[in-house]
Amino acid sequence: MKRWHRAVALAAALVLINAATQWVIRSNLAAGLYPADADSIGIPIMTTLYLSLALSPWLLVLALLRARGGMLVIVAFVVLYVPAVAFAVGGIAYWAAPGHYAIAWAYAALLSVLVALAWNDVRALRAMLPAGTSMREERPAVPATAQHTWYAIGLALLLYALPFIHNLGCIDVPFNTGNDLALLYLALPAALVAIFGGRWIGARLGWVPARAGSLVAGGALFVWLVVLGQAYVLLANALLTPQRPVVYEGVIIDKVKNNILRVQLASVTRDVISMEVNEYEYSRLRVGDRVAKPMMLGALHIPYIARCRWLPAARRVSSL
Repeated sequence: MKRWHRAVALAAALVLINAATQWVIRSNLAAGLYPADADSIGIPIMTTLYLSLALSPWLLVLALLRARGGMLVIVAFVVLYVPAVAFAVGGIAYWAAPGHYAIAWAYAALLSVLVALAWNDVRALRAMLPAGTSMREERPAVPATAQHTWYAIGLALLLYALPFIHNLGCIDVPFNTGNDLALLYLALPAALVAIFGGRWIGARLGWVPARAGSLVAGGALFVWLVVLGQAYVLLANALLTPQRPVVYEGVIIDKVKNNILRVQLASVTRDVISMEVNEYEYSRLRVGDRVAKPMMLGALHIPYIARCRWLPAARRVSSL
């Protein structure tokens, strides 16, 4: 792929993201989905623009950098891809909500471009590596893995991610309880899978040393299992019985950025929790105000808000 083709594809993806953000936000405001005095609609629009401008130099270098053999070039590609992929995945996770799916799809388009470029770069780097390097001679020969095996691994990981994809817009957990529970249950098995799976995959990667490949693959497996495994914990919490409606009420003791409030609950324990609200509520509320949030308490004692009609608790919460 020519370098100017890469630059045009990345630039078009950024333009699509900013255009979709402006169109969706302004359309929702005109349709009455936001409060009439919501002057803060410019915040997501300008934030997206500034983040795009900040990411542009990285994407430009990524488009123009030639895929040549050598560990330094491989590290450079990784450093360039990480913030770009984080920007795309973060945008999908933030905007995958009712009324904003078009923005999430625009971020998904950028992610698709990055995946295509990464696949092209990996193929070019593998083709340019010397045929007989010392690091190939140092490790014992291993049988070549059939292509259909890698397809099966990729399909299994995709199926594993499906609940996470659905949970992005359907189950909202304002508190950090679900994250702690997922880490508690998944850290040990995820570590075992990362160690043994990383060694197996690292030994079969022909374009990096076996030890480096094991570390990279093992770390990726651990993050994949723990991060995506939280979705299964939250999904089980929302589907199993018993489910009961609750109201979390308390006094605001601090306002944190990104629409997060620190609330001291009006309970015997006087727990302090983090509560997420929309932009309008965040600008209206002050420290010392009382807030109440109707939620569901799931089978695993994780409080959540059901936003999709296919969840059993969605209609019960709306009737509170």
